[in-house]
Amino acid sequence: MRSVFRKKDIVIIAALLLTALAAFLLPKLLRPHGAEASVIYDGTEIMRISLDTDGTYTAQGDLTATFEVSGGRIRFVNSLCPDKLCEGFGWISLKGETAVCMPAKLAIIIV
Repeated sequence: MRSVFRKKDIVIIAALLLTALAAFLLPKLLRPHGAEASVIYDGTEIMRISLDTDGTYTAQGDLTATFEVSGGRIRFVNSLCPDKLCEGFGWISLKGETAVCMPAKLAIIIV
């Protein structure tokens, strides 16, 4: 009776699983301790938030927006903008990542 998987198939599956695991874990492992998020309103930094301390923060742009910090990452959790697209950005945590609320003229940038 012939096996469903050949040795080559098992090697390829294992390599794909290891690649997926590395893609998931590496960003978390490479994020430096002490990372910060800069909150920008209309081109000017109005707040600097440490990603090491969990909490909820509110910023006033053209509209009010609320951010949540948890586990070394940050996201928009509430904005008074009509379309709520900024809330759909989800969590960001890596240097250079950005989430923006255009109606409020607010941006979060990981620095």
